[in-house]
Amino acid sequence: MNFIKLNIFYRNLKRDKLISIINAVGLIIGILSALFILEYVYYQRSYDSHHENAKDIYRVAYNRYQNNEVLWKTANSFPPTGKWLKEHYSDVVNHARITPKNEITISYNNASGSKIIYSEDKTYYATSSIFEVFTIPLLQGEKDPLKAPNTVAISHLAAERYFGEERPLGKTIKVNGNEDYMITAVYKKMPKNSIVKSDFLFSMETIYKQRPRIRTSWGYDYGSTFIQLKPNSDYKKLENEGLPEMIATNYKERLDSQGKRDTYYLQPLQDIHLTSNIEYESEPPVNGKIISILFGFSIFLLIIAWINFINLTTARSIERANEVGVKKINGASKMNLITQFLSEAFLFNILCLAITIVLFYALNPWFKTITQIGDFNLFEHSKFLGTFIVIFVLGIIISCIYPAVILQSYKPVTVLKGKFKNKREGVFFRKLLVTLQFVISVVLLCGTLIAYKQATFLMEKDMGINYAQSIVIKAPKTGEKQSELQSKILLMKDELTQIPEVKGFTFSSDIPGQEIQHWFSCRRKGYDKTDTNSFFQLSIDDQFLEFYNIKLLAGRLFRKGEKETGTKSIIMNVKAMERVGYKTPEEAINNFVVTGRNEEFKIIGIVDDFYYQSIKNEPVPTVLRLTDSHKAFLTLKVASNNTTEIIQKLKTIYENYFPEQPFDYLSLENKISNTLKSDRTFLFVFSLFSILAIIIAVIGIVGLILITISQRMKEIGIRKVLGSELMDVSKLLAKEVASQIIIAIVIAIPLAWYGYQNWFLKTYINSIELHIWMFLVPVIVLFIIVFLVIHLVALRAYQMTLSEVLQNE
Repeated sequence: MNFIKLNIFYRNLKRDKLISIINAVGLIIGILSALFILEYVYYQRSYDSHHENAKDIYRVAYNRYQNNEVLWKTANSFPPTGKWLKEHYSDVVNHARITPKNEITISYNNASGSKIIYSEDKTYYATSSIFEVFTIPLLQGEKDPLKAPNTVAISHLAAERYFGEERPLGKTIKVNGNEDYMITAVYKKMPKNSIVKSDFLFSMETIYKQRPRIRTSWGYDYGSTFIQLKPNSDYKKLENEGLPEMIATNYKERLDSQGKRDTYYLQPLQDIHLTSNIEYESEPPVNGKIISILFGFSIFLLIIAWINFINLTTARSIERANEVGVKKINGASKMNLITQFLSEAFLFNILCLAITIVLFYALNPWFKTITQIGDFNLFEHSKFLGTFIVIFVLGIIISCIYPAVILQSYKPVTVLKGKFKNKREGVFFRKLLVTLQFVISVVLLCGTLIAYKQATFLMEKDMGINYAQSIVIKAPKTGEKQSELQSKILLMKDELTQIPEVKGFTFSSDIPGQEIQHWFSCRRKGYDKTDTNSFFQLSIDDQFLEFYNIKLLAGRLFRKGEKETGTKSIIMNVKAMERVGYKTPEEAINNFVVTGRNEEFKIIGIVDDFYYQSIKNEPVPTVLRLTDSHKAFLTLKVASNNTTEIIQKLKTIYENYFPEQPFDYLSLENKISNTLKSDRTFLFVFSLFSILAIIIAVIGIVGLILITISQRMKEIGIRKVLGSELMDVSKLLAKEVASQIIIAIVIAIPLAWYGYQNWFLKTYINSIELHIWMFLVPVIVLFIIVFLVIHLVALRAYQMTLSEVLQNE
């Protein structure tokens, strides 16, 4: 007998087209949904996998403690870290270091005399070894391009943007109007799925030339160190032995005198994006547990789809019983029949997979736009191909073998006498699968509501700052003296605030929605230097606190026109106050702190803690200073719905004062919203495919009910003649699934409650509380959907006349 007779396969599909279509649609939606979810999951898991030495690269991070209290957890480390580890441990074969150089302007005067100038949000100082540790292909230039001070390597995209057709090597660019750097290399743009990516890498030697002591400093930790180990090295051994020795050798004595301690650890490069969320991350991380939830979700979708296939195939078995009986009488063996039915099911799955892949590529541009995963190609990912082949082959085998075994087991004599009925074991197994299907559906539907409530909660939670209707303009970087630049900005401010729509103005070093980049160290006056602590510092003007409506708890705000002269003043938030050692805001007011340079600052106010970087990050100890140093952002409060018109007015005034500077602006509301981008993407993916999971389950129920109707058509016709109403027929059909749904709900609600509480909500520092209605509402919705569909299917059966029923019989 042939492995499969295509004419028989086609005839069976055509004989019951509706059930075949239902079966195919369920499988296609299930596989397609799983592929899209897996594409998003594997993109997030692919971060930094393109580096040749990815498995051997680690970032050195540390936590600092005082009296067993965590002062900070940071991705930074000290400049000598990599060098010391390489010199003292043979497993360390190389190291690289980067330090952020953010919010700069870069300009170039081209051959025609035109000035090309752009703002660059994120660039780095880097050691030349970055090209050895990481895989960053050099397209032009020398092998060791950052060995000299004031040199820079640029990406090929930056080369096109600034130089066009000119050859960039040897050319000089100007940073912030007063720093010259010579281009020594051009590299291929770093992939989007990298934690370290920038169009400009400036020589780390530039910093060391300007401040030589930093090279060997075990007190200045602004920058991240990456080390490369020998293949198959035990990084935990280095973590447990080498890192403590590094501390003990170089600066433990100083820490001990301050009552502090450091704990270092190594972060595998490929794990950072999914598992790390500490201070000074080079890229915003995602929640690795959420990615794991989505991976499990994709498997659930495939399970639901294959459960449908098994149920519909076995439920139709009575319609193929005669075929089996005749073939057995004509000498077909069990293996012949199993081979036939197995090959039919296999071909059906393969056809559905082929259609799914076509749809996947057709819809993929839309999905990539929504999830912003760039040019990532799922089918080029080696780990995905292996996993998918294993899952799909196992799924096909499991979903095909059971129906094939059931179909071949029918006894020809019983079948041909018309006394065949589905076995009780088969019916029970089918009901078990339907129950599992509904368990998964209820869990997913509950998850959709919980994810929506959590995302809404984060978006609506008070951050302690009012950023509504705020437009940020990046301050110009002209290279002028700070005092001259400030004078121009103040003149521009006066003109900007004359615009009727502008209701407020402030000038600061940092803006909400990003990490604070500057530090302030101090101790209480009269205390020993060993009691010095570090804080985040915001350089602000006298309008900042009122502009953002930050709550004052004690003392006063900076007065209008107040300057940081004579007796210098600072304002602290509660976390900073507590770190200094005060218990209440009132206790801290009018007391003094002293910096490492013995400068005294009077605490004039205590403000409430505020979420500056994101609602997902804890408020940090922050000191607010009335100083012009480091100021980089002009923020305006506008009262206008016509954003285009107001931006044009702002641009005109800005260019009058700074005609050669780029006018870069952003909406603060959009920036804050972007900090929740990964949560909104998760909500979109989870919600969309939860709905599709429900559709798949409902499709399966429709198929089973249609098969039930075809097998009980005579009974339904007779009931109708005897006076049964439509609702009676609906109840009769609903009994087929009612018990499974009830059992599924009883199982699913405790599972969902435990899972979402412990694996989802606990990953947030701020989360909603679960309530029983969050589980009852999805259950009620599912009940309504299922029984409405059953009622509509019953209507079709009820409308048939008895003569039509008997004719079909």
